[in-house]
Amino acid sequence: MKNVAMIPLLLGSTRIPDKNTILVDGYPLAFYVAKACKASGAFDEVYINSEHDIAKTFADMLGVKFYRRDPARGGSACQMKNKSRDCQGARCQTHDHFLADFMMSVPCDYLALVHTTSPLLKPETMAAFMKTLAGEGYDALFSAEERYTEAFLDGQPLNVSMARKIPTQTLKPVQLITWALTGWKTQSFLESFKRDLPDEKGPTFCGKYGLYPLDRIEALDADNWEDLRLIEGALRYRRSQVVAGAHRFPATTHSIQSNLKELMKEDGVTKFESESANARLVNIEDIKRKMGAAPWLYLLIYSGDDQTGLICQPPGEGAQKHCHTTHDEWWVVLEGEFEWRLEGSVVKAGKHDVVYLPRGTVHSIVCTSPEPGIRLACGARDMEHIYVR
Repeated sequence: MKNVAMIPLLLGSTRIPDKNTILVDGYPLAFYVAKACKASGAFDEVYINSEHDIAKTFADMLGVKFYRRDPARGGSACQMKNKSRDCQGARCQTHDHFLADFMMSVPCDYLALVHTTSPLLKPETMAAFMKTLAGEGYDALFSAEERYTEAFLDGQPLNVSMARKIPTQTLKPVQLITWALTGWKTQSFLESFKRDLPDEKGPTFCGKYGLYPLDRIEALDADNWEDLRLIEGALRYRRSQVVAGAHRFPATTHSIQSNLKELMKEDGVTKFESESANARLVNIEDIKRKMGAAPWLYLLIYSGDDQTGLICQPPGEGAQKHCHTTHDEWWVVLEGEFEWRLEGSVVKAGKHDVVYLPRGTVHSIVCTSPEPGIRLACGARDMEHIYVR
């Protein structure tokens, strides 16, 4: 049995112009799904299907195959026709056409259509999907998001009683086809496509079809800019390997502050320079001369997710007891000596030492040298400081 994954890629999209060439968290969308297809182990071959040379570049970089689509066969000037659509030379708006074209050219028993617009699909999901497609004898299988929510169609209830309110989690879920991942038995699809009988279901919904549930994250689909922002945020979150809900509000919390200027005032730092942040080149000795006697903070980087600053404080001063739950933090001691006082231990650091603390670590900082100390503080932009007793 031969399983093939096919990733369609066309340029010229309108809702998100040329979305397939946008770098989403650093990569084109096609890279995410192609890598997941390869890692799944579910496919004998993986293809990017496109009429554009840039897709060939993608395929070569990813180590997958490239199928050059004829623009007249499911592409930008499609001449194909079936009961779903007669394209008449326009940009193809139905996958029936390019699926049939591909199946007629690339032999396989089962074909999975994997859309670039669903980059959060996991390899293990793809493997389980393909196992279900063949193992349960489906001719067609569609990924679907199940929503436990009251739903209406044309103002009429689909899954909710109008007589009484019941707990949402006990409702029958609404099943929404995502088109993130779809699979067909090739023979069944082509037979239906060639018959093209107006009253017969298919070719998309040919033969025995079923729904395969996806969670809400994997089901995210980049149809518009709002979707794309959600997807990029989810990709960044996944890359960070942060565990959701890992931290709770500490019972000893007395305040939370994220405004850097205000929280530095709480630590006795009133000289604050932020206007020169993100300078192309800056010299530390020049900064020291400009800022003068301690205490002071000079903001070096304030861009994107990053926040880095020089903090100069006199002996005995530092940072109040606090923690951060959204980002790790690290420091480089440039002058003097400091202590990072943790719960149950102390980290002593001097000139050129680097101190790292993972998120959630409660700590205070004190300058312990007889002269003022300077530390380079590196963390996240507007990172929350959770102050505890």
